[in-house]
Amino acid sequence: MTARWKNSIRGKLTGIIMLISTTAVLMAYTFSVVQDVVDNRLELDEQLLAYGQLIGAHAEAALRFDDKEAAIEALSVLRTKPSIVAGTIYTAGGVPFARYRTGPIASPSSVHHAANGLIHGHGRVELFLPVTIDRERVGTVYLAADRRDLVARMKEDAEFLVIILLLCLTVAFILASRLQKRISDPIVGLARVARNVSEHKDYSVRASTNDSHASYEIENLVIGFNGMLAEIEQRDDRLLLIQTHLEKTVACRTEELTVANEELLGAKNAAEKIAEVNAQLARESALILNSATDGIIGVDLDTEPSFLNPAAARMLGRSLNDLRGASIHQLIHHSRADGTPWPEGDCPLGQAILHGESLAVSDDTFWRSNGTSFPVEYSATPMFDEHGKQRGAVVTFRDITDRRAIERLKSEFVSTVSHELRTPLTSIRGALGLLGSGLLGPMAEKGQRMLEIAVSNTDRLIRLINDMLDLERIGSGKVELARQPVDAHTVMVQASEGLQSIAAQAGVRVVIEPASGNLWGDSDRIIQTLTNLIGNAIKFSPRDTTVTVSGTARAADFAFSVADQGRGIPPEKLETIFERFSQVDASDSRDKGGTGLGLAICQTIVTAHGGRIWAEKNEPAGSRFRFTIPLAPAITAPPASESLASGITDPTIKAPAILVVEDDLDLARVMTTSLQARGIRTIHAATGSDAIRLCRQHEPSLIVLDLGLPDIDGFAVVRALKANATLSRLPLIVYSALEVDKAEQARLRLGPTEFLTKSRCSLPDFEAHVVRLLENVTNQKKEELNAA
Repeated sequence: MTARWKNSIRGKLTGIIMLISTTAVLMAYTFSVVQDVVDNRLELDEQLLAYGQLIGAHAEAALRFDDKEAAIEALSVLRTKPSIVAGTIYTAGGVPFARYRTGPIASPSSVHHAANGLIHGHGRVELFLPVTIDRERVGTVYLAADRRDLVARMKEDAEFLVIILLLCLTVAFILASRLQKRISDPIVGLARVARNVSEHKDYSVRASTNDSHASYEIENLVIGFNGMLAEIEQRDDRLLLIQTHLEKTVACRTEELTVANEELLGAKNAAEKIAEVNAQLARESALILNSATDGIIGVDLDTEPSFLNPAAARMLGRSLNDLRGASIHQLIHHSRADGTPWPEGDCPLGQAILHGESLAVSDDTFWRSNGTSFPVEYSATPMFDEHGKQRGAVVTFRDITDRRAIERLKSEFVSTVSHELRTPLTSIRGALGLLGSGLLGPMAEKGQRMLEIAVSNTDRLIRLINDMLDLERIGSGKVELARQPVDAHTVMVQASEGLQSIAAQAGVRVVIEPASGNLWGDSDRIIQTLTNLIGNAIKFSPRDTTVTVSGTARAADFAFSVADQGRGIPPEKLETIFERFSQVDASDSRDKGGTGLGLAICQTIVTAHGGRIWAEKNEPAGSRFRFTIPLAPAITAPPASESLASGITDPTIKAPAILVVEDDLDLARVMTTSLQARGIRTIHAATGSDAIRLCRQHEPSLIVLDLGLPDIDGFAVVRALKANATLSRLPLIVYSALEVDKAEQARLRLGPTEFLTKSRCSLPDFEAHVVRLLENVTNQKKEELNAA
């Protein structure tokens, strides 16, 4: 039961929360212990030096007048410091003059060997300090101390850690056990119904949608799942009826054939009876074909339709007579999904039929007679007669509109969940950034260390969410690549520059070999791929080794290469490492960090460019990752963009005001606080209606707009502002957790408009965008005043 609970979604959610809590506490304790050790060592050194100087000052007269009692009295001050276990005053010749000792301690090897300074070693600290009179050395003060104070303090810290760790684990377990139910209960219930259906083949059961904690996305998923079960149940009922009818028909015809065969032995009309039975069997076969729910088309060797079942006629909106006189490609497969013509010579369906080959396609488009289209999955199978000669082919297809709707529902679910996660994470990250910058006041040193831990873990969670969403968006084709000419060497240098500090900390050298190539692709995505590969190479490389980044232009593409000298990848895992959440070693995610999504994202980006990516062994040791990007004709690079302005300083222009439209009050408070610290006036609206009203009242210089608002969405706000001639040209920054495609961007434009994603744009970057737009507005107003 325990192992089963650990492998469940409930156990994993609970375990993740408890693991993060434990890691944060242990890291904070480790940093605290290291700091205590360093502070204790410095404090002990300072105390030894202070005592040595004090004793040396009193020992001057004692050595000059050979007064041993005065020397012993000078050493008596060491009784106030238990950690100082020995002290000796030596004469100028190195002979002991007076001693102090509280326990056994090794004597110094030579007074003259280290006659001035501190020596650390063998669990103690020793001080040699010369005693001088009129710049003449008359003796030496020797002190020795152990580290008993540090040992006692570390024991107390260890006991305190155990108590705090137990308390944190208890609280984390209670909170995790309660909070994870909001996500796990509806999903577990749906999985339970699916398991029951799979085990008992009972499609009449339905998943419950009455969970008050379930979001509408999960409820829609349950409704879609129930609809699928209902459709399967209906289809099984129809198949059962057809099967029963067919069995009865076969039994009846078998009996008729038996009787007919007996009668045909002496009957003159044997041929007529056999023909009648064959005709009846043909009618039964036609009945089966006509009852099928999938579309079935028979074509001859010229790919012209010769048979059409009712399901196919209903989906295509045509009868068999309507399809005669043309090839199947010209009738239903003449264009791609976007409406662009598809040459018949390039059509895989027509080529498979002509060459007698089987073909299966999971996602394509067929066209109706009225010009509309619908998504299908289809297969083509050649037909051969009893002599093995091809007579045509059978094309079977199915409308997958419902399947696409379910996939769209899944995509909307992922998008909505990402929005609900990104907004609070952006708020948390922004608030932590304000605290860390000191804008809200100074912070204690230990508090600063805890703040750094919180920032690091928040950034890691944001990266995980971004990786998962990147993988989903690129894989589904929602992210369009901004293709343009890209210099291969430039992206190699840019990717490596961002990782130099990490490489320096790891003791790894990153070498960029000269390369030349003009690529056709999205430079940001290519840099993202190189950054992932170089970062992985640094992470798994030993100290004092080299990561080499190189590339070669080939006939049609450019091949990048990232090679390391690490432990390498087993041959059986060279292919599987590109799968989601895949690791070479199960302990890598714990020891090295990472989500197991980086290589999957790289493969998706490269595939979207039309290239390929693979891994191989690097000689003599390590791994080498390669990927290709298509080459492009030489195109002059566009001019570089101007740098961002640092602020608005023109006193002749009225101070601008910014309207921040954000329903998350915590995030709104962080945004307005950071902008006000720059001297920028802000106005806040939590709803779309308030945003429209405040725009009409104040006419702000810039609007920062979130799309997900409680009353009307950001699109409705933009439509209302466009209807007002005064407000239709206002500068706008769309700052949302949702990704906005090009079609949606066109609907959201007012005046100068920029689109930022919350989890990808840090608070300083957000401020820079705001300042730049405000500066543009100010310059424009100055030009208008000068022209007037």
